[in-house]
Amino acid sequence: MSGFTDLEKAALGAICDGRPAIARQLRSLLATMRPPERENTGHGFYTCFDVDKGQPPVVWPTRTLEGPTAEVAIDGKTLLMGFILWLEDGFPTCLEGFQYGTPEGEEIDLKSRDLAALVWTRPVE
Repeated sequence: MSGFTDLEKAALGAICDGRPAIARQLRSLLATMRPPERENTGHGFYTCFDVDKGQPPVVWPTRTLEGPTAEVAIDGKTLLMGFILWLEDGFPTCLEGFQYGTPEGEEIDLKSRDLAALVWTRPVE
């Protein structure tokens, strides 16, 4: 999964781990990802990419694979974030990350932040 930030790798790994029936195939597709394009929305991000469509698509009943809520560190604060992996015709195309805010209920404006500085701390049970 080269080309992804550490946070993106952790989120994608958690999404794969949460679906053992398709994890191997999903990881195989993600390994073929071409350089991503990122959009920082200030509230979160979209990381969009293409994968090798010569491999079989993932068979999944919906267009989304929801990931866990995770604690993410940024500038000495803890931010709660959720993640969704979007599929198109069974192929992963975009990882969406969005914030729920800090445990105290504060939002952090990510627009001026380097998304690579966001660090996955742990999934929230």
